[in-house]
Amino acid sequence: MGLYAAKSAVLIAAELKLSHPAARLLLHMALECWDDDNPGGQEPRRYYARRESSAIALGFLAPDNASERAFQVVKRAIRELIAKGAIRRIRVGGSGRTAQYELLVDSSRPGLARVPNPPIPLHIHRTRGSPVTPSGGRV
Repeated sequence: MGLYAAKSAVLIAAELKLSHPAARLLLHMALECWDDDNPGGQEPRRYYARRESSAIALGFLAPDNASERAFQVVKRAIRELIAKGAIRRIRVGGSGRTAQYELLVDSSRPGLARVPNPPIPLHIHRTRGSPVTPSGGRV
């Protein structure tokens, strides 16, 4: 899913000095969203899971993930993510619809072209029949 978005989310969380819950939620969101090059052509970097799913990412297991306390922790983390510019709200949730957020992280695949390293010259001096160490000395 969002492997490249998740890698970016880790760096963004550190750069923005996010609190632990906000950083954890951002990483969860990044893992749940699609990257730029996804097989179904879905909108990249979109998170639209329910609050219960976000609460699980913050450590609230069922049935506590549907508690008022869990929802408050999720709201606080989302407020921080929006205020610091890590995400932006696309749609407000309600009436059976989930909220939708856009992650403001890079989710593009890094370039595949790599410049090969030049070969390292290895000068080995050996005399006939004697083993040699990589540094050139005799054993």
